[in-house]
Amino acid sequence: MTYKCFQSTAFKRSLGFLLIAAIFSLLNGCEENKGPAYPKPDTKLITDKSVVFNDPAKLATPFSFSKTMDQIVATAGGIPTNSVSMLQSIIDSFAQTAFVHPVSGKTIAVKARPGESSILPKDLLNPDSPDGMIPVGLFNRFDLAPADGSNCGEYRIVYTKKSSGPIDRLTMIFEARIPNPDPGKGLAGCAAITDFWVQRSSDTDATQTVAELEKFYYQGIPGVAPVIKAENYGMPLGQLRVNLFKTPDPQEFLWSLREFLVNFDQSGQAIFKLEPVDDSPMAFLFRAAAELPDGFDETDQHDFRNSFLGQPLCNLVNPDRINNTASAKDIINGISAGFDTRFNDFESISQDDEDNPADRTDPLLLDQVQSRLAELKDLTGISSVQLMNRAGTMTCGGCHQFSAGKDLGSGAVWPNSLRFVHVDETGKLSPLLTDVFIPKRVQIAQQFKENRAPFQQKAAECPGVIPAARSVESSSVKKAREHEVYKNVDAMRDQIQKIVQAPDTQAEKSEKLQAILPTLEEATGQARKLESGMRGAYTPARTH
Repeated sequence: MTYKCFQSTAFKRSLGFLLIAAIFSLLNGCEENKGPAYPKPDTKLITDKSVVFNDPAKLATPFSFSKTMDQIVATAGGIPTNSVSMLQSIIDSFAQTAFVHPVSGKTIAVKARPGESSILPKDLLNPDSPDGMIPVGLFNRFDLAPADGSNCGEYRIVYTKKSSGPIDRLTMIFEARIPNPDPGKGLAGCAAITDFWVQRSSDTDATQTVAELEKFYYQGIPGVAPVIKAENYGMPLGQLRVNLFKTPDPQEFLWSLREFLVNFDQSGQAIFKLEPVDDSPMAFLFRAAAELPDGFDETDQHDFRNSFLGQPLCNLVNPDRINNTASAKDIINGISAGFDTRFNDFESISQDDEDNPADRTDPLLLDQVQSRLAELKDLTGISSVQLMNRAGTMTCGGCHQFSAGKDLGSGAVWPNSLRFVHVDETGKLSPLLTDVFIPKRVQIAQQFKENRAPFQQKAAECPGVIPAARSVESSSVKKAREHEVYKNVDAMRDQIQKIVQAPDTQAEKSEKLQAILPTLEEATGQARKLESGMRGAYTPARTH
């Protein structure tokens, strides 16, 4: 009986303890369950290591120029070619003095570049040559993604020429625009890419970072194809931009920026083809009619100005209109243009004011700008000259040099570059990058890590303009490159591949290619226009 009594008492005590423990457990559980039913995101702050890596010594071998070029060639399709031949297509373009505009059909004059046209491609590929191209920086440009997530922005490699005297410089920026690997999820489908870059903030050292980035660019990561594929450099999205200043006379041959897309020649070999520079209009269109060159008249000037005074002007003042207390950094990060591609030039001159819209501006245009600004009732304090300065910042030449120090209004002044470049031969970054652009990109990466939705800048209404921005529906798209923006170009590429693989003579193949290449170029132009018209996830227009 004593034992039974002890057993009963112990049992009751145990039961009491269990009940108390259960109550505490329930109370704690209720407290924990006040939050969401999914794991809380890692709150560790992201650093600039997740948006830029700029140690040339660490990049030299894993990201060698020859390695990048060889992978582009290997993935291009068409008749077999090599890196020397593909680079020669760029070099040859520097000797030409005019190009036919793919949109307007007009012949546009450019200045031949004897210094650059004499470079040997094999020397560009040789890191021991004075003309060898050396990697100096990798850049995460997820901030350029459209709001619908049809692509995940750009992932760039910057190369500079080894010999870097003041009049012997050259940079090449490979700007790969990556299709969304999981487009059915919209912008959230980019998470595999963004999470990969976020992890770089936690790497133990630079060696680990480079090893991981090498996988991302050349082999791919789980669920994401390699960055370096020919199709990501202009078929249809992405591009190669070249910054030119190898010159015997810096007053005659000015610092110039040009843009190239992967394409094919009439033999079926992959080439880099010169294209008009995004958001860099022909400067004479801002000036008096007396400065119009042969082939242009006042009708062209009128058409350009009608376009410029519409959505581009509104884009240039949008940050001020949506926030009347916008800071200088808000304005610099938020302005955009979106100039009509019909008017883009084949080069953008960054030296002096040759291509500066605010230099020698037609007084009539300044009056039109001032009248247009006055129509925007939610805008105050921006003059026509400040507006033209903003227009200049959106061009390649302005962003890289001639806009430095220019007054943008509302207390904003465009920051300095490093004299024509934003990352130099030593990997040093410009004040524009370190003080303004990179902190914003880090903020975007941090927010997307915690919330997979865009936090796009609101677009103020643009009076008299029918909104042109649209998004490709993504709900029914399940695979990368199934979007409307890619399908016509990919169809043309498939046809080109069938032609080059057919058992025809080379003459027969060339005839067929000659017939289809204009269609490929037209499809590429339409796709790029469609993509650029999509609302940005983080800014209205996305070209820088």
